[in-house]
Amino acid sequence: MAFQPAAAEVATATDAATAAASDIIVTGQRTVASEIASQAVEFGNYVQVVGSEEIEASGASNFAELAQFLIKGANVGYSPDEGEYTIRLDGGGDRDTLVVLDGVPLYDRGSGLETIWGSTIIDPHIIDRVEVFRGGNSLFFGSNGGIGVVSVVTKEPNGERKFEFGASYGSFNSRELWGNATLPIDKDGRHSIMVYGTTNNTDSPRIFAPESFVDNVAAGGGIQKYPLNRNNLGVKYRWEMDDKSVFKAHAAYTRIEFHDPFPDNNTYSLNFVSYPIVNFSFDRKWSDQIYTELTGYWSNPMLHNHETYPDICKIETGCVDPGNANKIIPFGKYTGRSLAYPNQGFGDESKEAGFRELGLNFRNTFTFKDVVEVVAGVQMVNYKSDADPVFPIGDDATTVTGVYFDVRPVLPFSPNTNISLAVRTDFADAFDSKTIWKFGLRQPIGDSFYVRANGGTSYSLPQINELYRQTAETIGNPNLKPEETETYNVAAGFAQSFGNVAVSAEVGYFHTDITNRIRTTSGLTPNTYFNNEAVTEIRGITADIDFNINQQWTANIGFTKQTAKPRDSDLQINETPEYMIQGQLSYRTPDKRLQVTLLPRYQGPEWATGGVNASLRHNFGNYFVMNGSIAYWLGDERQHKIQLRLVNIFDEKYSERYGFGNMRYSEDFITGKIARNSPEYFYGYGFEGKPRAVYISYQTKF
Repeated sequence: MAFQPAAAEVATATDAATAAASDIIVTGQRTVASEIASQAVEFGNYVQVVGSEEIEASGASNFAELAQFLIKGANVGYSPDEGEYTIRLDGGGDRDTLVVLDGVPLYDRGSGLETIWGSTIIDPHIIDRVEVFRGGNSLFFGSNGGIGVVSVVTKEPNGERKFEFGASYGSFNSRELWGNATLPIDKDGRHSIMVYGTTNNTDSPRIFAPESFVDNVAAGGGIQKYPLNRNNLGVKYRWEMDDKSVFKAHAAYTRIEFHDPFPDNNTYSLNFVSYPIVNFSFDRKWSDQIYTELTGYWSNPMLHNHETYPDICKIETGCVDPGNANKIIPFGKYTGRSLAYPNQGFGDESKEAGFRELGLNFRNTFTFKDVVEVVAGVQMVNYKSDADPVFPIGDDATTVTGVYFDVRPVLPFSPNTNISLAVRTDFADAFDSKTIWKFGLRQPIGDSFYVRANGGTSYSLPQINELYRQTAETIGNPNLKPEETETYNVAAGFAQSFGNVAVSAEVGYFHTDITNRIRTTSGLTPNTYFNNEAVTEIRGITADIDFNINQQWTANIGFTKQTAKPRDSDLQINETPEYMIQGQLSYRTPDKRLQVTLLPRYQGPEWATGGVNASLRHNFGNYFVMNGSIAYWLGDERQHKIQLRLVNIFDEKYSERYGFGNMRYSEDFITGKIARNSPEYFYGYGFEGKPRAVYISYQTKF
């Protein structure tokens, strides 16, 4: 088998008797985990690996659906079917759960226009595995991983000749084609290449109920369909230089188009995201004592919108109809035309905004057997605005250079105790320096049990938007301070086999404080950003259990309960469910021809707050959703698969998110019947979850 320095094989619960205390939590079949994931679990971190077989069984058409049902402790912010979403772990928000794609962070630095939702570019069909690091992991991954990291690792060439193609069709006129081809370049397969791509087009389900639309917005055509298209293309190259060295390169381009006219203001809203990425890695195992990893990337996400709002008659005696000079539009009514928001018009009036980011990470592991292991490295990240000059945010670059060390001593009196003590200092133009730390501990107890603990600090810099944005509705605050996070996790678990039955389980507790959390004002004209002086306290418990019976029945369930409240407050913060229960039940026939999978999820109370002085509060949680699939493999080598996928089997009516709009475009506001401080000025509306849906797919591999 060729040397794979960046990966280590890990086991499922099936191998619990032989690998109990050091297993990564894997809920699919035997898989591979990266070196950093293997080391993380060895030194007290919770790491879940979601394998490609499990992802395929879910049939997820976007990464948010995958996260909702397969990633334990994950909550999706925004709406998967809207084209805008984030993944949040253990009570965290958008800026302290970091999503990375093949080592490239997808965190939005600030476009100057609106948020670029990096997670939306991830194509489930090309994923090899998802490695989920719960607990603070900024020390190795960089800032914004203060509560957790979701690392997506995609398929790659390996010197073999392989082809994979698939197609699906389903509800809401959803059409999808995907495929990848891997080819060796030389006869020995040391040089190989992969080309892959996906086209995903759907009319999408309804996001907003018609009754949520303000009268003049509805009159202007705001109630419409929500088509969503995602197309991506990529190429990968692998060079196995020798038995100790591997070089990889990857280039990908993704383009997303989606409509999401908001009920309180948009008569039209077409958004375009372009997201190119280039990255590389070099790994070399010089000896049993020295291992080197060098990675780098370039990304340049860009966004441009076409967004309009209703033109309303503001003359008490009425207005001349723009389309008919003989007709009068009454005071407060829609005139029949829509106007574009600044820089979001059509043609040259739609201005691009985005950012450019570069990153390098040079990491070395030094192993002195039975004495100590030391990881030392340098990470550099450079980013700047790449927005059209019309956006007054400047293009000065910010460079952050971090130096980190992780010391892992071997205790002579307890050699099975794994301890990690790490520190990192970042230097940047935006501040003098920042030092964060991290520790980890894992102690096996007998052959089957263990206890673990880890903790650390992190920070998140303000986005470019938050510092310098200047619009009629929102202005930036150049005096913002970075958010700072301090988190601790402890847990106990076991893994054991009882004949053909393998069981693993863990119970844990997490404790997180976030200082200077960046928030926006509400109800002002214009609104701005500020640091919340009240420390956000997040406290939670986790419980996970996994079963594997004779390699035919697999089941797992994950429970996360969390309180997330500003200090001295009794109110749970917005969009943070009080608890979540996720699970999976799968049966595969002995001949591995038929597989049935069920994916249930229950979301506890989840709150949204808005209005003047936060006077409106709504619980949009407390719902149960279950997805499922039936797959059948044909062919002598099971090379063909037909899969029926069911979404929201019980047709639950629920909201993925709940927002608050205002009545500034309503007839009552224009005519003075309500004012900005009136109770009726603000109102709430749900982002509807997908109703029952059915999809059929065909996939072949050869």
